[in-house]
Amino acid sequence: MFEKEEEMLDTTKKKLEKVVVPEELVNNAIQQGLLQAKAKKRKRKKTLWAFSVAAILILTFVTSIRVSPAFASAVSTIPGMERFVHLIQFDKGMKAIVENDYYESLGKSQVMDNITFTVDGIIIDETGAEIFYTLEAAHSLKDMEYGEIKFLNSGQELMASMSYDPPGHLTENRKEGQFSFVFVETEQFTSSDFEIQLEVKQGNEKINFNIPFTIKKEMKSGKIFTLNETVEIDGQQIEVKEIKVYPLRVRVTLEFNEQNEMKILQFEDMRIEDENGEVWSSIQNGITGLGENQKKENTYFLQSNYFKEPEELYLKFDKVQALPKEESYLLVDFAKKEILKQPSDKKIKVLNISSNTIEMKYRTTRKDHMYALFSQGENALGEVVDLLGESNSGNENEQYAEVTIDTKDIINPVKLDFVAYPNYLDGSVSIQIK
Repeated sequence: MFEKEEEMLDTTKKKLEKVVVPEELVNNAIQQGLLQAKAKKRKRKKTLWAFSVAAILILTFVTSIRVSPAFASAVSTIPGMERFVHLIQFDKGMKAIVENDYYESLGKSQVMDNITFTVDGIIIDETGAEIFYTLEAAHSLKDMEYGEIKFLNSGQELMASMSYDPPGHLTENRKEGQFSFVFVETEQFTSSDFEIQLEVKQGNEKINFNIPFTIKKEMKSGKIFTLNETVEIDGQQIEVKEIKVYPLRVRVTLEFNEQNEMKILQFEDMRIEDENGEVWSSIQNGITGLGENQKKENTYFLQSNYFKEPEELYLKFDKVQALPKEESYLLVDFAKKEILKQPSDKKIKVLNISSNTIEMKYRTTRKDHMYALFSQGENALGEVVDLLGESNSGNENEQYAEVTIDTKDIINPVKLDFVAYPNYLDGSVSIQIK
């Protein structure tokens, strides 16, 4: 009945046996677990002993992955574990989530048209969810694409932005991946019953999966720091209203003073540090935010470290992108193929304008500047103009961007507001939050 699983474990065991993990590493990890256990009041119960052993094993496992590349490489070959190796190696918060047993294994599957979709597990809190999945089939899945993806609670769709990395191919007929949902508002779930709906496309065929599941672990609530403190950077006033810390991410709510002369665009280096100067929470893979840049209130998300309890915490940021408000957009006449208005510093050079496309290049003033320059536009009637796409390429010195507008929305001139631009405020901000 379990022949396949036993064969998989036996193969994995043999691979792990070939890996040399420093004895000192394992001993230190076990000692650390034992010392932590001794600090707590002991209860002579079998269940507590089992829990302690599990905690020590998890600590040893996580520590070994972070310290030993050979061990991490071997563990990566275990089906379903590659994603965790990557997360633990590069994300302090995810390491703490694994150590504190907050990841919930599900193993719920559905078979449709000879394709098996499995929801392997989930990490969820009031800000969003990370859903880990596997797709398998007897045939190749290389040309498979995703259609609509929905996440529901008690039958109601949760309003969220959703993203996913290109799924990894273990083999041609097996994919592993992760769906990341960020809720528009913090969610107070009506029950522990959830559902993931996934549409996949292969050729002309569409296949719809629908997997319900129930969360059994207790969901952690946010730690709230209410500040309402105004800070100033290069003459621009920003009110730090509130910081909420959740297992998956930190929500930082800021309000920009309407009298500011500059439009704040991006925070390239927003972070939370502890009393020792260690970065406790920071931007991960670029900052994520909710709210258009000049709305009164904006929310930004940082990588979290929820399970750590430092004595002091400080919110810090610098490398803030900004433009004078009256120069914070491109005004384009697509019929005449002309730029009517643009930032006076001319750091961005327009190379070509077609009936609905603009090609640009700009020199970066900081390493790894790679941002979408626009999110949407406005036509001469004040109507929203949708961007069909924006592509970016280049190197650390020079970037190229191409923006395509939906032709049906174009009534000239079209105003395209910058949401990123290689111009920075001087100075930095530090504010104590704990």
